[in-house]
Amino acid sequence: MTLLIGFGVFVLCMGAGILGLALHGALPEPHRGTETKDTVRLVQALIASMATLVLGLLIASASAHFRSQAEGVTELAADLLVLDVALAHVGPSAREARGTLRDMVQEAVSAHVLELGRNAPVVDQARFDAFFGAVARLRPGDEGERAAQARALEMAHRLVQSRAQLMVRDVTDDVQWPFLGVLISWLALLFLAMGLFVRINATIVLAMVAGALAVGGAIFLIIELEHPRTGLLRVSDAPLRFALERLDR
Repeated sequence: MTLLIGFGVFVLCMGAGILGLALHGALPEPHRGTETKDTVRLVQALIASMATLVLGLLIASASAHFRSQAEGVTELAADLLVLDVALAHVGPSAREARGTLRDMVQEAVSAHVLELGRNAPVVDQARFDAFFGAVARLRPGDEGERAAQARALEMAHRLVQSRAQLMVRDVTDDVQWPFLGVLISWLALLFLAMGLFVRINATIVLAMVAGALAVGGAIFLIIELEHPRTGLLRVSDAPLRFALERLDR
């Protein structure tokens, strides 16, 4: 989908540039004067400045969203490891709970849950509720084990929070389509103006192709970064795999 959108932007900008080249010969002589060219170039500079600003804002927003999702997965993996350590200090009674925790992470990694989109939870809710209940029902033998159980319950709460944050961020942070639509229209106008006052030749066409590819690539990156759990640019599950390796030990 993102590839199609990026390719569509490329075709639109290239088409606008070719239309400008085609209109060059149709312009009446009074519209080809120096004053007309200077005015069009001033408008081009204005639109280019606004397009640069909006493009920078969109890229920064998409990049921040991608980083926040990646950091969320890292925090989730770290919380899993701390939770397992806390359960280890509870004593032998927590062995089953630790096995359940390891199984949940194994299922999440094997199912590639980070690639299933915003409707797929990173950790199964029903399994996690059962795990949380098992931790709460543990019977520690001394003060040290009771403190470890309290810490394990605290980390379990943090896991719920981290999981919820991943899902909410994925739902609330989405592509700013109005900004994107206005930006693409500005870019198409720029390509149209580029061809109005030049005669077509191979160098000009190649330059427009390069520019249209750059524009299409930028839009592609914005949309990809805004959807970090699907598409070609995805949040890595390496932190979860790292946590699983330590849990297996």
